Amino acid sequence: MDGLGLLYSDDEVSKAIDESKKVLRKYRQLKIAKKLKMPSVKSPTFSDMPRGGSGIGDTALDKYMDVISQMQQIERCVARCELLESIILQHKYLDDTDYSQWQLADKTGYSVRQYHNYLNRAYLQFATAYGIL
Repeated sequence: MDGLGLLYSDDEVSKAIDESKKVLRKYRQLKIAKKLKMPSVKSPTFSDMPRGGSGIGDTALDKYMDVISQMQQIERCVARCELLESIILQHKYLDDTDYSQWQLADKTGYSVRQYHNYLNRAYLQFATAYGIL
């Protein structure tokens, strides 16, 4: 595949593709978590009475920022892929609409077999950008 056989074994390439799929599938879960973990904003209360600080940061805000950070990392890695591969990954994983395989192939204007070849290339490019390979 794209000369990667010279650098990596077929087993390593297969594992990288599987790992890419796992990370990309997580994107929609993160999108849902982002909506659920949205921290509520409330005005601070001021008082002349001293209160001891808990020493713990706002964990809800930290979790929310972590979710956003993970989503942005996935989006950046998809954007680093070549144009066609980036578009394929965006339609398959980042868009809100859930398309079937043949619909995705039709959207790109390729046959299902050719689409599958481009999809595998996209997984490998994503794996490289994400640091899997």
